[in-house]
Amino acid sequence: MTTQTTIERKQYSDQRAQTVMLSALRVRGAKLTRSDAIAASGLPEDEASRALTGLLKEYRSHLSATESGELLYDFDPAFKRRDAVPLRERAAAAAAVAWRAFSFLFKVAIVATLVGYFLVFVAMMIAMMFARSSSDRDDDRGGGFGIGPLFWFWGWDAGPGHDPYGRRYARAVPAAPRVPFYKRVFAFVFGPPASKVDPLEDEKRIVGYIRAQRGRIAPVDLVRLMGWSFPRAEEEATRLMVDYGGEPEVTDDGVVVYVFKALRKTAGAPADATVSAAWASERLEPTPPLTGNEPGTNALIGIFNGFNLLAPFWIVPAFEARTHISLESWHTAFYSFPIAFSALFFAVPVGRWLKGRIAERARRTRNDRRRLLGRIFAGNGARLRDELAPTPQLGAMLDRELVSLGGDVAAEPDDRGRVRYTFPRIEQETAALARARAAAPSAERDAGAIIFSSAD
Repeated sequence: MTTQTTIERKQYSDQRAQTVMLSALRVRGAKLTRSDAIAASGLPEDEASRALTGLLKEYRSHLSATESGELLYDFDPAFKRRDAVPLRERAAAAAAVAWRAFSFLFKVAIVATLVGYFLVFVAMMIAMMFARSSSDRDDDRGGGFGIGPLFWFWGWDAGPGHDPYGRRYARAVPAAPRVPFYKRVFAFVFGPPASKVDPLEDEKRIVGYIRAQRGRIAPVDLVRLMGWSFPRAEEEATRLMVDYGGEPEVTDDGVVVYVFKALRKTAGAPADATVSAAWASERLEPTPPLTGNEPGTNALIGIFNGFNLLAPFWIVPAFEARTHISLESWHTAFYSFPIAFSALFFAVPVGRWLKGRIAERARRTRNDRRRLLGRIFAGNGARLRDELAPTPQLGAMLDRELVSLGGDVAAEPDDRGRVRYTFPRIEQETAALARARAAAPSAERDAGAIIFSSAD
């Protein structure tokens, strides 16, 4: 008896369909059309489409278009997840936690140890000064050194209505708040307090830009707005499409435009009003201050800690010789520990300075890219090198990043034989976006009439 094979429609959950599609794509590799994905996975068209959309969200990928308007899906060969944290970032996060713990403990040590040893070494100096004096005169004059000046030095009040030496005085008009000296000491060691940064600042900037541009963007927008390369912009555009409910549309000239109709909905003023975008070239990264203190303050802090660093070599031996008191059994307390602590006090800012020098090179590179982008977007057509890159730094950036910024060398030099540069991708995507935005219906902004309100 012959059994006839029957092909039945296969129905999969979205999760199961993604698993099947992922297995097929790992073997297939390279760019592929939706039809390629269907053939490789065997999934029906609707399940395959949903699976591809889900994988775009979960894994790093790019979208491109052919001249016939066909979308090409390009997944990372290693299928790295978008939410995967690289080892380098995990190590940096662990180092940041360790640094915060060290900072807290060392700040406690600064308040306790730096002041304590300063008082001890000053007391030793006073003892040596009066070692040859009579005990009576020591008693008469020894009380002149109080802790009031020290509290004032660190920025703490000795009490309301007292000057640094504990003497009462009538308070005048309250002065402007001053940073306590102990906080300036912390800034000397660990740098000024970091300003609060909104982790979603870039997302809000991009979403605001999308709304202002009639819900249509292309990678060229992200290149200009964020200072990214085109490969990075393509990957981020795909992520934005999935995260914010967008969809790709291919124009007649093969440009992929990401359309976010849902982001245009508004209950207030029109969201498509023209806004002045803060382009990347207008947002150069400033160099952060090393301490944020005035030079005189840093010098005073250095002298204060330098006193503690040198005291074990200078004051302690002199104290032992003058008073005939041996501190050998207290070697760690009066020699090793203050030397190590004071050396570390200086070593931390020196290490931060060295790290800052390394970071400054990377910051200059990012700023050079932004400056170059500003010059690229400032003109049209073929451009001369001197016009685009008037400095050696920008010239090196142009040579290194020309392709990633959508540029090319013009086929013909100018009439004087000078090399010219063109940026066809920027021009093509900009023109396609202008047409797409002009054709975007205003009705997309309308949230619709209110049919129910809890206020009624």
